[in-house]
Amino acid sequence: MQARRDELEQIIQQGVAHQRAGRLTQAAEAFRDVLARNPDHADALLLLGILAYEAGRNTQAEELIDRAISVTPDNAVYHYNLALVRTTLGRRDDACDSYRRALELKPDYPEAHNNLGILLHEAGKLVEAAEHYRTAVALRPDYVTAHLHLGHILNHLGSLAEAEAAYRQVLKLQPEHAEAYRLLVWHRRYTERDADVEAMENLWSSPQLDSMSRMHLAFALGKVCEDLGEFDRAFEYFSQGNRLKRASFRYDVARDEHDAARLMEAMSAEFFAKRRDWGGTDATPVIIVGMPRSGTTLVEQILASHPEVAGGGELSDLKQVIAADLRSRQLRNLIDGITTLDAGSATRLGDHYVARLKQHTATNVAHVTDKMPGNFLFVGLLRIALPRARVIHCRRDPLDTCWSIYKHLFTGHQPFAYDLEELGRFYRLYQRLMAHWSSVLPGYILEFDYESLVDDQEGATRRLLEFCALPWDDRCLDFHRTVRGVRTASLAQVRKPVYKSSIDAWRRYADQLGPLVSALSDGA
Repeated sequence: MQARRDELEQIIQQGVAHQRAGRLTQAAEAFRDVLARNPDHADALLLLGILAYEAGRNTQAEELIDRAISVTPDNAVYHYNLALVRTTLGRRDDACDSYRRALELKPDYPEAHNNLGILLHEAGKLVEAAEHYRTAVALRPDYVTAHLHLGHILNHLGSLAEAEAAYRQVLKLQPEHAEAYRLLVWHRRYTERDADVEAMENLWSSPQLDSMSRMHLAFALGKVCEDLGEFDRAFEYFSQGNRLKRASFRYDVARDEHDAARLMEAMSAEFFAKRRDWGGTDATPVIIVGMPRSGTTLVEQILASHPEVAGGGELSDLKQVIAADLRSRQLRNLIDGITTLDAGSATRLGDHYVARLKQHTATNVAHVTDKMPGNFLFVGLLRIALPRARVIHCRRDPLDTCWSIYKHLFTGHQPFAYDLEELGRFYRLYQRLMAHWSSVLPGYILEFDYESLVDDQEGATRRLLEFCALPWDDRCLDFHRTVRGVRTASLAQVRKPVYKSSIDAWRRYADQLGPLVSALSDGA
């Protein structure tokens, strides 16, 4: 028996050697050979599952690793790998459970702490996520990725000095870490070329710098040059950063334009007239939509300063509920799902979304906000599922909005953002769709202009509260004093009172923005 175990172990080691050398077919053959001799060999099941995961066969990977866990339930590594697969499958709650089980079995598992922190961070559980990141770096002080994530979350929690310290720790461990520089520069306004700027410029001149590092560094140096008033240099850096980002993925704005046109055609005034009595009665959601950088974060911060409102942040819940209930992950499939929806299914979809939304607050409040800007695509579906929800459409000068988008590298997927012509075309698409919703859904949407808030903060704030049927509260004027996590590129803005410096900021770059101006000309 021992000889047989030794033989199987030898085959496992051969398979691992093949895997490390990139000979994946031979590795899989080795692990299958072991399973042919012992179908319950846990390590072979795990390793074959990892191969399936790396090949993108995630359902098969989950089945294999589940089988390994049924044989050996108390191995933390098995649960850790199952969490990786479940994350990729989009089952974040199940993934969290798997990471927690791994940590029950092995509390000193820094990678599990870091990855659980990521999922909690994405779910808006910022304080809990921060604790896991702190534990990860305490267990492994040279864990660069965990230090970077800790900096992110401290930033979002408003602990800016601690966030800067975390980024500097990344740079101490890895002086060429361009992403840490990009995040660091947003902590201050530069008035001179200091040691940080010199280090970034030296790194920029390095021929060994890879394209993704150069992309991060370009956005960082663009911000520095803008602070210094060197606008031509700033634009060149921002342009290089955008070109590098745009080259990293495939995108066709024409497809989005086509799908949006189909959506407007399908969801006509007649469509809504036939469904005017659909949907549930819950009035909890306040959906804040618009383009990125249009003031959505600021509007949410104002509302979340009211004691009857909980700020949910940028949530993926609506998109996930739609994907689950309508089995539609892309807009072109969603249109078919909406047109075949019945009244009961629409109500259930709304109930599912509200249930998830309420999980983001521990308090009993009148409203919970969701400020995912891209939810503007789903306003029509919201109307037939949740007719008592409030939808606030944040608008800002098109050129100011688009320029602000262009100079930011987004954490989430915003494929339209990195080419001036594509950005202008997508902005026109968004304008047409919001105009359509306003036309066919009168009274359902509050149109709220960023500039109106700058010109008359109290008057604009009163409009917001009245639309949400909320009594006046002075705390909404002092929104910058409200302590809450903010997870967007606008986090610095909501820590300050309303200011005017961002209005007409695009004019500094008017000579370079020709492709954007041309693309916007039909809609702006």
